[in-house]
Amino acid sequence: MFKQTTIVVLLCLASISVSSAQGIKESPFIAFPKPYESGMMHYSVGAALTLLPRQIVEEEIRQLPMVTVALRYGLPENFSVTAQLSTVYITNVVSAGAQWSMQTGNAAFALADEFSYWFGVADMDGFDTKAMGLINRPSISAGIQIDDDKVTVRSELLVMISQHTYFGSASVGRVKPEIVGVVTSLCLEQEILKSTSMSFALRANYALPNYQLWLAFSVQDRWLMYPEIQLSFLF
Repeated sequence: MFKQTTIVVLLCLASISVSSAQGIKESPFIAFPKPYESGMMHYSVGAALTLLPRQIVEEEIRQLPMVTVALRYGLPENFSVTAQLSTVYITNVVSAGAQWSMQTGNAAFALADEFSYWFGVADMDGFDTKAMGLINRPSISAGIQIDDDKVTVRSELLVMISQHTYFGSASVGRVKPEIVGVVTSLCLEQEILKSTSMSFALRANYALPNYQLWLAFSVQDRWLMYPEIQLSFLF
């Protein structure tokens, strides 16, 4: 009888332990450099608004938020692949890359490299102009987790590989790798409501006139600051 009772108690404890483990579910994250398990995937949907310098932007160029969709997928050995799409029709950016992460305690670190292909279209009232370019974005990230809130600081280098602009049948372009910017970002990923997680990011783009200003046709060759705000839902 004692033996049977002991077995029943052990089975109940095991069941409670398994249920508790299953009940612990970490909120989704993408920017935080903690390693993903192989096959793990999260994505986000949101918007980003860049405040363009008044030295370049004219009043008729509207600063519209870009719709953003990002994805991260875990691979073996702490690697993961990343992808992102940003669009506002006139300007569009498609990015893809890889990341290696490590974690020690509540801190996490990552090295990443992404390639971004951007293209712009302005076909209105006989004004037929297009532009496109390729940018390499190596980066390093560091983050800290406090309870379930995740704070990440990321620094990335913008290396322009090529850029072309088309005016009808005419075109101008350059194919010469060149450092055109440095980006520092601060991101908070947290659960704000039950089963609802969001990402809040501030980005400081210190760069030469880039894809966001292609329609201004700026001839300035000055490094300027482009603050950026990003808000996304995490899934």
